[in-house]
Amino acid sequence: MSVHPKISVVMPVYNGERFLAEAIESILNQTTTDFEMILINDGSTDGTGQIIARYQEQDPRIQAITNKKPLGKAGDLAKEMGIQRAKGAYIAIMDADDVARPNRLERQLAFLEAHQDVFLCGTWANYIDATGTVFRTWKPDLDHAQICRNLYWKNAIMHPTFFFRNEPSSGPFYETKYTWYNDYYTQLKLIKQGKKLANVPEILLSYRVSGQSSTQSGIKKKVLEYFQIRREIAQYPVTKPSLSARLIVLAQYLAVSFLPEKWLLRFHPVFKKTI
Repeated sequence: MSVHPKISVVMPVYNGERFLAEAIESILNQTTTDFEMILINDGSTDGTGQIIARYQEQDPRIQAITNKKPLGKAGDLAKEMGIQRAKGAYIAIMDADDVARPNRLERQLAFLEAHQDVFLCGTWANYIDATGTVFRTWKPDLDHAQICRNLYWKNAIMHPTFFFRNEPSSGPFYETKYTWYNDYYTQLKLIKQGKKLANVPEILLSYRVSGQSSTQSGIKKKVLEYFQIRREIAQYPVTKPSLSARLIVLAQYLAVSFLPEKWLLRFHPVFKKTI
């Protein structure tokens, strides 16, 4: 492995033995090979540690960090540990139950090298269930202006598709003010810093939603937190929504506040698949 690899892939994992090997393999089999892979075992109590140790013995590109207990913030603090250790010129985020297309790193690298004004890019993605069956395709906005304009409505860049420049910084990459959706909040932070965001218009990741996924756990609290971030987005001029948009979101907020949690799971097109 190069002392200074082109890309650092950061993957935290907590009790992820079921899909971890598939996720790791999808990175090791990338069409570009100039990368390091930083695996953070965030306090797992299952066979995660053994799986990581096995792959670390097989491939010198893999580094491992082991935390005795989960650091919290939905894995974002574990990701931050990996980011701080990264030696690559670019950093790619990957989740331990997702599957990267073989050319994911190659295509995102090519995009950022062709668009020097863009700091971070994501990609389009497929949603898959526990068996790997695709049940939804996600194609978010592409350019910075669209992302800013619609940030109030939606998280425009899927977290495990984050691919960004490893630039010197006076603070952490993640803004971890919230419990779950700090990737959404971090996009607002980056926009405030004048950094441009974009999406590569290709499906380069399969995002897994399974019956055992933490996605369905405490969903009402998570959705209400999402609305808190929206309120902050509404206060920034570049991402400020119209009055009509704010009224629609207010109605959504009131509905979520009063609906039973099991109804939220049934109404949402993604969470419905986790029942």
